[in-house]
Amino acid sequence: KKLNISYNNAKFILSISKDIRSCISLAFPKVKNKILDSIYSVDSEKFNLKTKKENLITYMPRKLPNHSALVTSFIKNSLPKNWKIKPIHNLNEKQVFRMLEKSKIFLTFSELEGLPVPPLEAALAGNKVIGYTGEGGREYWRSPIFTEIKSGEIRNFCQTILGNLKNNNFFKKTAKQRKKISKDFSVFNERKYINKFLKLI
Repeated sequence: KKLNISYNNAKFILSISKDIRSCISLAFPKVKNKILDSIYSVDSEKFNLKTKKENLITYMPRKLPNHSALVTSFIKNSLPKNWKIKPIHNLNEKQVFRMLEKSKIFLTFSELEGLPVPPLEAALAGNKVIGYTGEGGREYWRSPIFTEIKSGEIRNFCQTILGNLKNNNFFKKTAKQRKKISKDFSVFNERKYINKFLKLI
């Protein structure tokens, strides 16, 4: 009842993705015309793209930990000796960025997220991103940087990782796509949406 009162009495409702807009419209059909699009920004300048890439796979175990545990344990014995897999856990922002700069592949286990940030940051840091879109991630999920795995397809997840270990020159080949992502999620774009909202107010 409280949610209905809040949404129905709201003058404006901000949404940062098509998925969120669709969910709000489904749950509260009377407020469709009140929804305004917005977006967040990710500062690509915070990544040092001159950092030498290592044969490193990173992931965040706090999201769907049972899935990440299965995937990492299944591929462990099939990884070449010169490859490592490391969790990003209990680190500050700067430490997270340093790990993303070094890694070549980032595994994402997003679950029902409006517009997940870590896969975007990993992509901007030059990683191949493999995993779940969290639904909202479909907004930016484009090949070749992003490869979608349906939630729960553990064997397919593992096989896809192992099939991408010899993806030579990936960093150089995807420079144009990273530039577009950086532009789409720029401070300039975020301000544009905020200014539109302020004018309506």
